[in-house]
Amino acid sequence: MERMNWLSRLASRGPGHRVPQGASLQTPVMADPETCLMVFKNHWSQVVRILERQGPRVAPGGADDLSAVRNHTYQMLTLLAEDRAVPSAPTAPGPLLEFALHEDLLTRVLAWQLQWDGLGDGVEERRAEQLKLFEMLVSEARQPLLRHGPVREALLTLLDACGRPVPSSPALDEGLVLLLSQLCVCLAREPSLLEFFLQPPPEPGAAPRLLLFSLLVPFVHREGTLGQQARDALLLLMALSAGSPTVGRYIADHSYFCPVLATGLSALYSSLPRKIEVPGDDWHCLRREDWLGVPALALFMSSLEFCNAVIQVAHPLVQKQLVDYIHNGFLVPVMGPALHKTSVEEMIASTAYLELFLRSISEPALLRTFLRFLLLHRHDTHTILDTLVARIGSNSRLCMVSLSLFRTLLNLSCEDVLLQLVLRYLVPCNHVMLSQKPAVRDVDLYGRAADKFLSLIPRCCRHRAPSPPRPEHASWARGPGSPSVDSSSVVTVSRPSTPSRLALFLRQQSLGGSESPAPAPRSPGLAASPASSPSRRPSSAEEPEPPLPLEEEEAYESFTCPPEPPGPFLSSPLRTLNQLPSQPFTGPFMAVLFTKLENMLQNSVYVNFLLTGLVAQLACHPQPLLRSFLLNTNMVFQPSVKSLLQVLGSVKNKIESFAASQEDFPALLSKAKKYLIARGKLDWAEGPAAGPAPRRSDPLVKSRRPSLGELLLRHAHSPTRARQAAQLVHQPGRDGTGLGLGGGSPGASTPALPPRGGATERQGEALRVKNAVYCAVIFPEFLKELAAISQAHAVTSPFLLDTSEEGNILPVSDFGSLDP
Repeated sequence: MERMNWLSRLASRGPGHRVPQGASLQTPVMADPETCLMVFKNHWSQVVRILERQGPRVAPGGADDLSAVRNHTYQMLTLLAEDRAVPSAPTAPGPLLEFALHEDLLTRVLAWQLQWDGLGDGVEERRAEQLKLFEMLVSEARQPLLRHGPVREALLTLLDACGRPVPSSPALDEGLVLLLSQLCVCLAREPSLLEFFLQPPPEPGAAPRLLLFSLLVPFVHREGTLGQQARDALLLLMALSAGSPTVGRYIADHSYFCPVLATGLSALYSSLPRKIEVPGDDWHCLRREDWLGVPALALFMSSLEFCNAVIQVAHPLVQKQLVDYIHNGFLVPVMGPALHKTSVEEMIASTAYLELFLRSISEPALLRTFLRFLLLHRHDTHTILDTLVARIGSNSRLCMVSLSLFRTLLNLSCEDVLLQLVLRYLVPCNHVMLSQKPAVRDVDLYGRAADKFLSLIPRCCRHRAPSPPRPEHASWARGPGSPSVDSSSVVTVSRPSTPSRLALFLRQQSLGGSESPAPAPRSPGLAASPASSPSRRPSSAEEPEPPLPLEEEEAYESFTCPPEPPGPFLSSPLRTLNQLPSQPFTGPFMAVLFTKLENMLQNSVYVNFLLTGLVAQLACHPQPLLRSFLLNTNMVFQPSVKSLLQVLGSVKNKIESFAASQEDFPALLSKAKKYLIARGKLDWAEGPAAGPAPRRSDPLVKSRRPSLGELLLRHAHSPTRARQAAQLVHQPGRDGTGLGLGGGSPGASTPALPPRGGATERQGEALRVKNAVYCAVIFPEFLKELAAISQAHAVTSPFLLDTSEEGNILPVSDFGSLDP
């Protein structure tokens, strides 16, 4: 499909599609073939008189000769373009073309004109005129001119002259690229002609030449229409090279095409903005409408999409070379340091760029090299993946863009990503008690897990407060953006399969052939006693991080959530305490997710949307290890391993404690729900296409209705959504009064605070109340979604369990091995 998208733009570039640009004379009216041939011979006879003189004259009449030859040549080429084969011999050349081939007309005229190049100025103007004439002939001709050797020889002579150092001009560049593009279109119709343009080496040991290709390469990173035409033409040549080993070897071994593409990406990336102007508080990724407005980023994305298309259609030698150059010439030396900048703003920008790149490319070979860079490349002794995982715990927008990046990574459904993030820590089964290992594959057929998740809904959120009006309540409970246990919104879990690399990992574990992954240190706040219940109160070691730094009071006057100011990262599970290597550990990724999840009351509403969506995404995977770790509520873990149920129980206790301390909590909860309902309705009205479509279909989760968070985060750039939702929420109710929120954003549903303390202190309290209220809205919906996912597993898994050996099971990914 990518190839068709690129090639479809060239469909209209056939013969007869436009009038030649430099035409100042009227096209002669076509008469009968005999008359046209007579006129053609008359023009040629006048040209021959000039050509037979002893070269160009510098005398005053020399310029007149040049002008006369140009005019006669234009008339002849116009007649030649209209020439047709006679009906009695449809495969033979027409009468005018046959005469031109016999006289070697094109080569003789061009050779005479090229003699003027060393006799004064105006070389670029004359070259541009020659290019226009030949482009008109190639594009307008009604016969396949390139089948004839004299025509190809004349074109190669002109292209060879264009390869010499000549003062460049926009007209000359445009004419050259347009002629090359037309030649590539003609060759795409007749691929057998391509090797005729591959000239033999001029001397033994030298490289052959493909002028069509070498002249296009300098324009590959050019801006505007010119660069796009050059990339289109090069892509046609790449597609042709796939069927021509000679041309494929030439591009791979004797051209600088792949280095130019890779180094061009590096140069274009260096011109990208180091700081992204955030359009809204819910912004977490770059959408198409965002980067189209940034010329530097639009040019980079065009080049990246071109690389993706080249790898898709080119010769295997070119594919391999380009992938290697992108890894070693762009990802490692450019993206690696960019992701480790010291400035938080630069880290946000580089992470958002990386997420955009992963979401935009589709060719498995290119995706494989990006993933190999993320999973295997080390920067300052740590892999890129470890660094990105640690940033989820930050108290800034960096957390949101990092969560968005991992959402995109999981959407790829790549076995290596899931193995590195989660499964390699779960495969040894050290996180469960020894007696519980056989229960890993158990399936909850009776919905006990779903019932347990639903039982964690806080009492204060069970509609004991005054409910919204009935129509809005129905929209909240069963709207298209709300997770529920309705059968239409339950995920469909596909056949569980063991990836090939995971199968090898499992066999090594069973045979004792490899040591279990070295566990990284983790925070003591994640430890829990085996007897602790999911609803126990958090200990002092598990207290959430302190409230976020205070924000300006004006932020509460709009319906956009105040941004969380940059703060220090949470202690990375990779780099903190002196944990014994033998202590069970479920991995830094799950540890930082659980830590962030346990602090839901301190997170902004948008962080919680992304966070709960990522956990639900993991829960949808059908692998028994991951399913039992997240959804099996009866599993007994090791004392140092905290379960999802314990984390959710801790959040439930915190919400109930907060609700008990707020006298007007029911009213605040109702206002927050009304705002989110109004915002969700506005976003849902845009249709599912308003959000970023998944790059590829997920084979693990085939159907899952969008959650409320996905709907609200869809328009990440649109503060208008918040204002419109605010207007809906502030409409007078049945009692004639508005809702009276102190502002309009998800951060604005706060009560009027007493004038104790200063403005900064009141701001901090308002921020704490705001985040907690919206957490109380999101948390029950998240529990409903987990219950729905657990029921989906229960419905589908018994019919899909496979007891065959791992080696007989197909992998879930088509990326292949990431090993270099």
